[in-house]
Amino acid sequence: MQSHFRMSAFIGFLLTHFSVWSQEIITYDQSDFDLKGPVKSCFVFTKYGQEQYQFNKTGQLIEAATVFGKNDSETTYYKYEKTKLVERRVENYVNGVLDKMTSMANFYSYDSLPQLKIKEKIISYNRAFVAQFNYRYDSTGQLTRVVRTNTQGRFITLISHQWDSLRTKKSTSYWLDSVPLKQIDSIFLKAGGGLIQLRAKEFDNGLSSSLEQRVFNKKGLEIELVNTVYIERDTVLVAKRASSVRTKYDSNNHPIEQIFERGVVRQTKKNLYQLDGSPFKNWIKKITTPDNTYTTRKIVYFEE
Repeated sequence: MQSHFRMSAFIGFLLTHFSVWSQEIITYDQSDFDLKGPVKSCFVFTKYGQEQYQFNKTGQLIEAATVFGKNDSETTYYKYEKTKLVERRVENYVNGVLDKMTSMANFYSYDSLPQLKIKEKIISYNRAFVAQFNYRYDSTGQLTRVVRTNTQGRFITLISHQWDSLRTKKSTSYWLDSVPLKQIDSIFLKAGGGLIQLRAKEFDNGLSSSLEQRVFNKKGLEIELVNTVYIERDTVLVAKRASSVRTKYDSNNHPIEQIFERGVVRQTKKNLYQLDGSPFKNWIKKITTPDNTYTTRKIVYFEE
């Protein structure tokens, strides 16, 4: 992620666990929030409320909250043992009362023999079983199988990984009951080099439904994002460009210009930054034109 984390705790939970395809367990660190240096906390002030992020001394995210008002908030807590995520809790408060139905606790256990296996159990705060995930990895640490069990049944997603002969292109395919769900093609500058392009194609009932293409510069910053949808025309699926975003950065790797296109509509937005004066050059105010909107941040560092 190159910009701020805008996903609420519960929505993030849904996207991670109830999308049609399975992915690896995701954790976040300060770089996901456009932060550098020994950041302890970051408070982001927006039109709809306040976002609050807390980090440990190794830069891992340990708390993320969206505060909509005095009595309404969504907070996710992350607990680690060394670098391993062992617990994640999502707490939603509405009118000052904990919503036990949408508040969730995720527990993770690890078994490294003969290959890595991770078990994730999800329980709501009203003590209802939500789901269990079993992740299996191969000898190289790549995720190869995810078994999801919930009240609807047991579902097995198989993941395959293939490299080309030069090891500059990797294809990862996801299958559910022999039906393709998603294919991700990652293209690297050279063997062992940085990612320069990523293509993620999704399928609906085995047919192509959408394609997302991302292009990165040598610093690993995303400079172009193109979304394509597939529509049926005369019984044939035809690709149609839906939207795109092109981004330019300054010397501090902050996005200073973004060009958005959707159909025939084209819009350019530019960002101006005020930095915090620290050696890490984190921004504390961003002004976006032509909207003339602004976002402010308060950053607290660990004391050395």
